[in-house]
Amino acid sequence: MAEGKKQSPGKAATPAPYHRGNVAEDLLKAASKLLETEQFEDISARRLCREIGVTSANFYNHFPSFNHLMNALAAKGFEKRTAQNLRVLSLGLTREETLIQLAHNMVEFAIEHSQLFRIMFGQIQDVTEQTERSDKANGSFAILVRAVYGADIFRPDDVAWSHEHCLHAYSFFSFTYGLARLVSMGQFEFPSGTKAERRKFVEDATRGFIRGLPALQGEAADADPKRARKSSGPGVVISIDAARPPSRAR
Repeated sequence: MAEGKKQSPGKAATPAPYHRGNVAEDLLKAASKLLETEQFEDISARRLCREIGVTSANFYNHFPSFNHLMNALAAKGFEKRTAQNLRVLSLGLTREETLIQLAHNMVEFAIEHSQLFRIMFGQIQDVTEQTERSDKANGSFAILVRAVYGADIFRPDDVAWSHEHCLHAYSFFSFTYGLARLVSMGQFEFPSGTKAERRKFVEDATRGFIRGLPALQGEAADADPKRARKSSGPGVVISIDAARPPSRAR
């Protein structure tokens, strides 16, 4: 009887190869992929380690905690949003059309990346030491301020000044965030279920916000005709005069 092929000594006991590549980056990629199909709450550091084939202890060689990894992912999200918004600003649209497109992008981003959107905006509370996340978030907001005011006037190191002089940008961000969150959660019904219908809804809602909710102008006229005449017409909330950048002199 012919002898079978001999197995190399110790071959069956060969351990799995050591993880090659950037462990931190691979953990981020694994988290990003899982967040596209699963809830944030269903993901853990242990789960991510299994996904890329490293020990749980190895995780903490790269991130102090699970939240630190999620904050790093949020920073990447803000970086992506900044790039999207810069592309819009480069199109040479009118200010109103620019803001409408920014609102549309915010809504679509929330729909496409609903769990990342949650992480970027409030899901993780302890972000005080996350300088990269804060820097990227401030950078993203600075582009929004530029779109609203036509100039780079946001001062992340002077919150009180920014609250006073960038108020319209804060208002517009609050509007677009709320709109994106509600649409991504399915709180608004779209009978046709088409992207075109959703886009028109976002455009009309945003235009109404920018122009000062015309439906409320009638109430203002009834209460105070003089005030209504001063504030009527396009650009009530974000007008050219209101968007004139203040002096940078401190």
